[in-house]
Amino acid sequence: MAVTSCVGPPAAEWADAAAEVECPVTPSEADGRIRIGYLGSPAADLYTQDQKLAEACLPNAEVTWTRFPTGQDIVQGFAAGSVDIAALGSTPTTKALSAPLNLDVSVVAVNAVIGASEALVAKDAESIKDLVGARIAVPFSSTSHYSLLNALIDAGLDPQRDVEIVNISPDKLPAAWKSDEIDAAYVWDPTLAELKEGSGGTVPGRVLTDSAEQAEAGHATYNVSLADNAWIDSHQELLDTFLELQAWVVDHADEDPEDFATVNAAASGMDEDAARLQISGQQFIHGSEQAQYLTEFPDAIFATAEFLKEQGEIPSVKEREDYAAATRPELWKDFS
Repeated sequence: MAVTSCVGPPAAEWADAAAEVECPVTPSEADGRIRIGYLGSPAADLYTQDQKLAEACLPNAEVTWTRFPTGQDIVQGFAAGSVDIAALGSTPTTKALSAPLNLDVSVVAVNAVIGASEALVAKDAESIKDLVGARIAVPFSSTSHYSLLNALIDAGLDPQRDVEIVNISPDKLPAAWKSDEIDAAYVWDPTLAELKEGSGGTVPGRVLTDSAEQAEAGHATYNVSLADNAWIDSHQELLDTFLELQAWVVDHADEDPEDFATVNAAASGMDEDAARLQISGQQFIHGSEQAQYLTEFPDAIFATAEFLKEQGEIPSVKEREDYAAATRPELWKDFS
């Protein structure tokens, strides 16, 4: 399993720094472990990771962070038993909950509705229909992959006949773009920003559609928090505190957007303008909204699963009730 290690100071320095951070919610004295997976794009979890807030709010717990290239890699981490909780897209989440994986995991939060922070960019095309014969890169089993397939179909193109779709992870995409291996790509920031800019003398990418447009067309995608059920059952207090902390971060993003953008820019390696664009391209979900979103989210999983089955990505679709059983709106019943 390919993962990217968490970037930061040595463990002793990290612990010392965390001890100086003030927890913004009521900290938990519970012990145990929380192994957190994250993707490294501007979001609430990246802010939490960079500011060492989980370490401050869970002082007796063993907190570890692992950065993954894609949501599919995070799913593999759950399958391998190396992740307890992680933020990833609705498409890999649907795969995790469906056959053949059928992982024993639950959706514990809907973090954001994805918008313009994911987009289809092309070097020499003015519309999606111009992509006939093109080689298009996308991280497979991602929300971008789901959006790309829907965008092609809606434009009248057959994803299996009219274009060639290749699996390239975000960290490898800039090199592929520069070497002329691909004609277009559907991906998220910060890689998206790099392709649009055409850094390094490469052709700037023209945006043909984005996930905000795809949501309006009925193909909404989400970023969610997924957690291992066995870990949930044995670490309820750690989970409750972590979710409360993430809700605080979303509120803080509204109250101090400059700080939220500055921290996310530095942590993701983006410039601040690009980070602000990425942040504005998502609709972050507040704690007070979580119960409603989680109650409705099984509809999105079910619709995604039906589409993935049609495309041959999964062998079968569960009943909606089965997907509903894998969401946890009750975790937020006391949240005001």
